[in-house]
Amino acid sequence: MMDALEERARLIGEAAAARARGRVAATLRETLPEVAVDVAGEDVVLTGRIAPDDPRLRWIGSLLR
Repeated sequence: MMDALEERARLIGEAAAARARGRVAATLRETLPEVAVDVAGEDVVLTGRIAPDDPRLRWIGSLLR
């Protein structure tokens, strides 16, 4: 019985994490249209160039906390 509950909890957690990655990726795509954003497994990957002094970098950093 506990094994089934643990498996269900694991699946619920994985689904929630996948939804969160999707939301973060969608928000980044909207905020940074000049940067390619992809979800690769458990990672959200940003590809492109952005100026080091761009204030949006601080916003991205706040998402990672």
